[in-house]
Amino acid sequence: MKKINVVLVDDHKLFRDGLKSLLHNTEDVRIVGEYSKADDLIMEINQVPVDIVITDISMPGKNGIELTQYLGEMHPCIRTIILSMHNNKEFILRAMEVGAKAYLPKDIAGNELKNAIREVSLGNEYFNQSISNIIMRSLMRDNKAEKNCNELTRREIEVLRLVADGLMNKEVAEQLNISVRTVDCHKNHIMSKLKLNTTAELVKYAIKNRIIEVEID
Repeated sequence: MKKINVVLVDDHKLFRDGLKSLLHNTEDVRIVGEYSKADDLIMEINQVPVDIVITDISMPGKNGIELTQYLGEMHPCIRTIILSMHNNKEFILRAMEVGAKAYLPKDIAGNELKNAIREVSLGNEYFNQSISNIIMRSLMRDNKAEKNCNELTRREIEVLRLVADGLMNKEVAEQLNISVRTVDCHKNHIMSKLKLNTTAELVKYAIKNRIIEVEID
């Protein structure tokens, strides 16, 4: 059975210990690292074989939302679950906006966290009933909540520009100092966001939206 590699980022050691104890005997989940600060994880991210990061919001230095945004831009294959006591609308919607795949209150049952890890590992999103209710009430009050669904991140635009210029994935990786796997993940995210299917369509989009300029002799 393939293990889901999980990293914990929370400034409370007692809470990290509790999560490790909870997940210890879960046959498809493996804790591969723990950090008290987001910046410490970022320093070692290339050495940690991580699939999912579980993080709090309030921490010294970079907070959980900033960490989620960083991972989404720089390591899009890594998915983030936010586990927090901050359950107000602003935090939840901001976390969704920067790419969190799940947002859960810290008082959830252990089995629900395990379900969330499994769903997120499959590429799905997971929000429990209380969080879903907050999201739905917000969407009902503001039908513009989806305005960012097709916006590209700064790094995605960089990748799109280089791909549209004709560079291969390996060349894009060398230009941006990232792995080929990360480039491939960025491309998949871009095509999913823009609802495109081929590299040719990506190039057309880049030209139409002036991400690249076409010289005409």
